Amino acid sequence: MQWETSIRVAVRTVSIASVLFFSGFAWSAEPPKPAPEPEQEMVIVKYGSVLVKSSLVGARVYIDDTYKGSAESVIESVITGEHVIICKTDDKSVSGTFQVKKNETLKLEANFETGKLALFKVPVPEPVEKKKPEPVKQEKPKTPAPEPKKVEQKNPVEERRKAHLNVMKLEFVITDAQDIKIEHKENPQVISKLTLEKHSAGKYYRTKQGVLLCDVGLCEMTWNSSFLYTDETGKADALLLSWKETVFNGITPTGTNRRDLECCLNGQCWKMQPSDTGEVRQFDIGGRYVLSWDNGSIIIRRADILNEIVGAGRSLSDY
Repeated sequence: MQWETSIRVAVRTVSIASVLFFSGFAWSAEPPKPAPEPEQEMVIVKYGSVLVKSSLVGARVYIDDTYKGSAESVIESVITGEHVIICKTDDKSVSGTFQVKKNETLKLEANFETGKLALFKVPVPEPVEKKKPEPVKQEKPKTPAPEPKKVEQKNPVEERRKAHLNVMKLEFVITDAQDIKIEHKENPQVISKLTLEKHSAGKYYRTKQGVLLCDVGLCEMTWNSSFLYTDETGKADALLLSWKETVFNGITPTGTNRRDLECCLNGQCWKMQPSDTGEVRQFDIGGRYVLSWDNGSIIIRRADILNEIVGAGRSLSDY
């Protein structure tokens, strides 16, 4: 009996010791750490933009059935990827599925007439035909501009002489047909009311020696000239010249012909005969004019200006 009691005491002692041992071990050990949670993956959202061009004013744009704005304006912050895009008006609608790319603008064109929403195509301009360069024209050398004429200071004395020295000059020629050709030279600034008349009568013939004789009738050739001359002071003179040649029907002591000249100044007349030798003869006309006469010409000059020029040692041919 005592033996059983000892065994029981020993078992109890061992049990208590075991409990104390394991209890102490448990009290001395650190508590277990919780398991780490898995890290969350960072998601980066990418965006693009959409622009819908429309031929109708007031069209609206929907992306994935959500209103985003009006056509003709850029819709920003559209998530990249595939989207259903609709463009509609009050009574018309076009739609399509399109891909939005990162940092790019998706450009669409809504054509309500064809009922399509499609990618916008930039119109390609027609190639401009290059024109061939025109050939370079060779410019003709420019003719140098003429130098301006120097304006000469006119001498009033010389201008007066040029205008009033030679009042009238008449040149006359008798042709083989016994016609008279007359040429006159005058200054129209001082001569007015000029008249010329000529007349021929009779029938002429020439001898074997070339002498002109009258054959039938009174053989006469005449010319008359009248004009008005106005000097530098405004004084006007009326002059008349009358020339006549009479051809005889034979040789006479005075020759085969006779020439007469009559000059009238304001109604006063002077009759003159030419030189037998054909030299120039000069006649005074009222102290105001000098008439020079040879076989083929008559010149009327102002007497005062003629004396002025000769006295200055100048030649009449200069005027």
